[in-house]
Parts: sequence; C-alpha cells; structure tokens
Amino acid sequence: MNRFLRHPVTNAVGISAFSLFYGVIFLAFSNRIQSQTGLAENEFWKAWDSFLVCGGHRYTAIILIAVTILVVTLRLIKHKPYDEYHTTILVKCLAVSEVLTLAAIAAFFVVVLIEPNGIISKFTLFIMVNWSTVVLADLIYLVLCGRK
Repeated sequence: MNRFLRHPVTNAVGISAFSLFYGVIFLAFSNRIQSQTGLAENEFWKAWDSFLVCGGHRYTAIILIAVTILVVTLRLIKHKPYDEYHTTILVKCLAVSEVLTLAAIAAFFVVVLIEPNGIISKFTLFIMVNWSTVVLADLIYLVLCGRK
C-alpha cells in the first residue's frame, strides 16, 4: 500500500474518481429531491431537507469539486515520489478519514433507526460528510507537508 501512495498521481486519480462520481450524481439529481419537511420531526432535519430542496447539495458539490481540483493540482505539481516520512503522514491522514467515515456510518445507522423518515436526506448528509472528510484529509496532508 505504501508503495502506491508514494506516487502523487495514484492519490490524485483516486480522489478525482470519487469526486467525479459524487459530483455528477449530486449535480444530476439536484432538481429531483422532493420536500420532506412535513415528515421530519427534528428541526435539524427540517432545515436540512429545506437546504436540499433549494439545491444546497449542488453548491456543496461545486465547492468540493473545486477543493478536489486544488488538491489534484497541488499533488501533480510534485512529480517525484514522496519519501517515507511524507508517505507515513499521508497514511495517517487517510486513517483519520477512514475513522471519521466509520463513525459517520455508525451515526447514520443510529439516526435512521431513531427517525426512519427522510432516508434520502439522511443518506445525502452521510455521503457529503464522507466525501468531505476524504477531500479535506488530502488537503490537510498537502498543507502539513508543504511543497518541500
């Protein structure tokens, strides 16, 4: 695994693929979300549903695609493989992202069990949290490692 992560292109391709997938899905279906605010019991979910109905996930997708473009550009500027020190930091950033994703899965499951109404908006929030943690983990890595 470390051998693959040593090359900036590997990570750039991986993050680009997920960002492209989620970006296309979020942008393609941004006008198809129906209002579920009457079904939600919690004020947070009512507000979240309203945000989605107004096309908020479209803006979130655009922001995360822009951050992904920034991450990929910064990654591709450095053509030579990372050394062992930088690879170790990258693995730690990805491990934090994985832990946050696992926590989000557990929270998603509990939230759906507590209030099963509005599963689409809950799943959309889960995907946004997951996607954001991966993209931001890569950006944090690049900031921590600098351009040495």
